[in-house]
Amino acid sequence: MKKSLEQVPSRKRATLLLAVGGYVNTAIAMLQTLLLIPLYLHYIGAHTYGLWLASGGILGMLGLMNFGIGSMLIQRVSRSYSEKNFERTAAYFFNGMVVYLVICLLFGLVGWTVSEFIPSILKVDGDDAVVLHGCFLLAVVAMVIAILNECLRSFSQALLRPVVPMVAMMTGRIIGIAVTVWMLYNEQGLWAIPVGTMVAECIIGMVSCFHVVLLFRQLKVKICADYQIIKEYVRTSPALLMARMGDVLSRESEPLLITLILSPEVTAAYMITRKAADMVFQIISVLTGSSYSAFSHLAGERDLKKTWAIASKLLLLTFIPSLLGFAAYAGLNEPFVNLWVGRGFALDYEVVFLIGCAFFVYSLRAMVWQLLNGLGDFVYTSNVIAGEGVNRVALILLGLSVFGVAGVPCALLVSCLLSLFFLGLRLKTTLFVNVDMGFMIRSLFSVVVLFGSALLIPEDLLNSESWVVFIMYAVVFFGALMTMLGAMNHKACLIYYNKNVL
Repeated sequence: MKKSLEQVPSRKRATLLLAVGGYVNTAIAMLQTLLLIPLYLHYIGAHTYGLWLASGGILGMLGLMNFGIGSMLIQRVSRSYSEKNFERTAAYFFNGMVVYLVICLLFGLVGWTVSEFIPSILKVDGDDAVVLHGCFLLAVVAMVIAILNECLRSFSQALLRPVVPMVAMMTGRIIGIAVTVWMLYNEQGLWAIPVGTMVAECIIGMVSCFHVVLLFRQLKVKICADYQIIKEYVRTSPALLMARMGDVLSRESEPLLITLILSPEVTAAYMITRKAADMVFQIISVLTGSSYSAFSHLAGERDLKKTWAIASKLLLLTFIPSLLGFAAYAGLNEPFVNLWVGRGFALDYEVVFLIGCAFFVYSLRAMVWQLLNGLGDFVYTSNVIAGEGVNRVALILLGLSVFGVAGVPCALLVSCLLSLFFLGLRLKTTLFVNVDMGFMIRSLFSVVVLFGSALLIPEDLLNSESWVVFIMYAVVFFGALMTMLGAMNHKACLIYYNKNVL
């Protein structure tokens, strides 16, 4: 059995499997969004759903206690595995698991404490306060299990064997959706959301735990605590915590701040308006996540030329779908929301356009961040992301006061642009890259043209009440975007595509 682990799987195959599994899970998540949000609005109501989103923002902010060591665990295990140092591979996982268990305990205690103050924070009383408190507490338990599942899944991913955890995620999420729908139809109200999540995470956890035990046994090494490895995790954790804090606080504070400064109804409208951008980002994030373990594995070989070749291709593979996806979002989201949940939940087109631009920059920043983490450069990236988070929260507060809800995507756009600049310089310096200015200018011109095309939306589409008309226009519009992008960049894309770097 040990021999099977000595034969390191193909990085291409592992990345492809992660990508396929990731896209299937993303498709399930998108189906969940499209199916459940109208049901939430019908059975729970916009006001209660807005309060739940705000409490979810608080729960998300508590997620900073994860410290972000998952990326470090994958990088360390992948590097040790690429060196065929199986004892070190097992040691990094086992001691990382010890750290994760401490994190889970801390998260549970803090989450239970915060749950007592949720009704007063959101200014809710009576029966609504009791329900919101109970649902939040159950969501805390589900999140504890999810954090532990992340650790288990990281080990399988780092060993380039991601199939079983991916199948477990698909199965768990489908069953969780079914439970939520069943509870909504049986008038269980807000309880349907955390119970469905809880069921999904329990299924994922049981299967992932079984798979990790099998993999660990195949390593045929002794389980032992290593103080030095724990110390390495702990020593790096402050920097990782800074990045986690910056990323989580800035992202999860949006619904809470909108609720407190404006209203729960505006929170619901903003999060629904942003939902399609979230889905596009999830699709693109599959590439980031599926390539991370393989890239970390390659970085362990210390071949800078090949590492940059792959990094450049990954950046291009992020840039193209990001530009197409978010330009299409900017042009099509308003009529989509009108048809999906009604005009009352569709924000102004200016807000939609700003969200599209902001998420485009956000997706590029995410890939550059992951590339640097794959190289083991955690401290610098953590400082940059922490600074981004602080800037973003400050800009959100300022923007909400001055521009209303439009200030939220403006804050994301400005903060991510700054982070992308500093992270890009770091990547260039680390891999000794010579930037092709001609390619950069063409890329910037492509961004201007495609997002500019999103402004040319016919008025009759915005007022259309037909899904058939919307789908026909969406196909034509997306095809036009692809044609324009290909015409402006076909030579550069062919050069990058034909590089033998994967």
